Amino acid sequence: MLITTTQNLTFEEYLTYDDDTDTRYELVEGQLIPMTPPILQHYLIARFLMLMFESAIKRANLPYLTLLEAGQRTGIRNSRLPDLLVIPITVIEELRFQPAIFESAALLAVEVVSPSSVEDDYISKRDEYQAIGIPEYWVVDAISENPRITIHTLTDDVYHPNIFSNAELLISPTFLELQVTAEQILNA
Repeated sequence: MLITTTQNLTFEEYLTYDDDTDTRYELVEGQLIPMTPPILQHYLIARFLMLMFESAIKRANLPYLTLLEAGQRTGIRNSRLPDLLVIPITVIEELRFQPAIFESAALLAVEVVSPSSVEDDYISKRDEYQAIGIPEYWVVDAISENPRITIHTLTDDVYHPNIFSNAELLISPTFLELQVTAEQILNA
C-alpha cells in the first residue's frame, strides 16, 4: 500500500525532516513516501551482499565502501533509499558529518525487491538511477515466481540488463573477480 504525506518538500527540507517516528521516507517529486518494513529475507540478502562486496573491496584493495540504507539523490526533489550503495571513499570523507544522502552518483546501487516495491525497483528507480549515471544497478528479486537478479550496466547513458538465476555466475563490471551465483544470493 502506497501512502504519501500531503507535504511538498524541497530536497533541503527533506534532509532535515523529522516527524519523531522511526519511519524512513523516500522523497519522490517532493512527496514523502514511507518505506514499508521489509521481511527478514530482505535483510539477510542485503547483509550477504554487503559482506560480499566488502570482501571483494578488501581483496582487490579498492577505494570503495559499501553502505546499507544510505540515500541517493536522484533529482531536484527526489531522493531514494537503496538497500545498498557502493561509494568511493573520497566521497565518504567529504560528507562524513552530513546526512548520508549522496548527491553524486554511487558506483553501484542495489534494491532488494519487496512486495510493496516491485514496480518502483524495476521501473521508477531504474529510470532515476540511469538518469543520474549510476554505472551499475542490481535488482535482487527473491519473491517472484522466477527468482532472479538483474544487473543493469550503464553504456552510453542507457542501462543494459543482464538477468541471472539459479546456478548462473553473476557478472559485475564493478567487481570483475566476483564469484557468486544467483542462487547463493537469493538463498542468503
